[in-house]
Amino acid sequence: MRILLASLTASLCLSAPAFAQDRIALVIGNDEYATPGWALDNPVNDAELMGEALEAIGFDVEIVTDASLDEMEEAFQRHGSRLSEAGEDAIGFFFYAGHGAQSEGLNYLVPVDAEVYNEADLWREAPNLGLLFRYIERAGNSTNFIVLDACRNNPMPAATRSVDDRGLAAAGRVRGTLIAYSTAPGSVAADGTGENSPFTTALASLIQEPGYSAETMFRVVATRVEQITNERQLPWTESGLRGETDFCFAGCERTNDQRAEATALAAIIGSDNVDALEGFLEAFPQTKSRGMVEARIAELEQPAAFGSGRTPDSGPASTQDELEKLEDEENRLKAVLDVDQTVSSLIMPWRMEPKQVAARLGMAQRMLASDATYLRRDESYFVFFDTGSAELSDRSQADLKSYAEYVLREHAEKHGPRSIAVVSACDSTERTTSLCRNRGDVVFEFITKNFGLPENSVIPPESWGRHRQLSAGDSGIDQDSLNRYAVIQLLED
Repeated sequence: MRILLASLTASLCLSAPAFAQDRIALVIGNDEYATPGWALDNPVNDAELMGEALEAIGFDVEIVTDASLDEMEEAFQRHGSRLSEAGEDAIGFFFYAGHGAQSEGLNYLVPVDAEVYNEADLWREAPNLGLLFRYIERAGNSTNFIVLDACRNNPMPAATRSVDDRGLAAAGRVRGTLIAYSTAPGSVAADGTGENSPFTTALASLIQEPGYSAETMFRVVATRVEQITNERQLPWTESGLRGETDFCFAGCERTNDQRAEATALAAIIGSDNVDALEGFLEAFPQTKSRGMVEARIAELEQPAAFGSGRTPDSGPASTQDELEKLEDEENRLKAVLDVDQTVSSLIMPWRMEPKQVAARLGMAQRMLASDATYLRRDESYFVFFDTGSAELSDRSQADLKSYAEYVLREHAEKHGPRSIAVVSACDSTERTTSLCRNRGDVVFEFITKNFGLPENSVIPPESWGRHRQLSAGDSGIDQDSLNRYAVIQLLED
């Protein structure tokens, strides 16, 4: 484990602003996981960046990196003790970057020495957030912030179905505490194209900017992350803060120059114009938001890194372009075979349906080129549902039958166990989490029980809920109807 203890010294106090309350922070970043395939690129970088930002606004920061279970629990205890010693007016701040998982509504922060293969392993080998809450409650200080930049493509599908590997759960409101998640409950956060995640980049920049109350600042962070990631990552906040006075991390007053910079930043951070972004950096060379703007530039220059799956020069495909491409392929095959209809048009008529094409394009925009499903993305099949329903229509059952017999069986026999995935979703108006999950369960049961697929070839379904919406693009299709789905994906080694 690497530990950096950054207590404020006399020299540091000269450069850091003075604040009325003691400010105590614990920052943890885990990326060197012992389990093969679990390593992450950026959490330690994120921890160090957040540590620097918090020190700049007067926090006494302990940074713990690549921590074991014992080391994380000991750090929680130290944090509670430091808050208790500082008194009831102290401001507490906890930041975690690394893998996280939820089980039975509890959030677990995964240490680097964890070996998690089932739900019991998770309970035993990872501290849950409730332990930190207990230390904070015992300390009795009035205001605390808990920030979780976790759920980075969590590699724990080997655990049982009850362990949700698609992100963290809402923790529920805790009086005097604001909890900020890098992405919405049940969703996955990006590790980042450069040295830091999009969320940490935005937070470290904005937390040093004066003029924002804490709750406003986290809303602005969320907006910036949505802009930087083209709404593929949607941060979430639960606030139990109390009192009539705003808390501002870097002070509540802002100069005219600072207002001008904030206005300019808001205008350009979501821009697709690299020249405008670079112009902002030239106009405000000392900006604390440099990292955030540079991250946006990197996202525009390397769009595949944020999940588009496309090379920088390919440009976004349209539904009409994709349909024309499929029609050209179909016509070429007809000419070569000298037939009026191809076999694929007979057994897979859904392949060229505009709604299927639009959904596949929308899904491709969320994929990394390295994703196991990316190479077979054009063979995904979407089952669409009516509002509020998880029932398969007669048409869906017929198409699923063709898809299973002519596509799934061959793929499963060739690629073996866990080579097929099912993901489900709800539209933006549907509020019942169980509905989203039921759609995946219905499709999972239908294809695993009726078509003799090899045992364990289909991964238990997961739900993206209503927080990771697919874009309908230029298809003219109602976006809500596009997002009431369960999709079957083929995984390629």
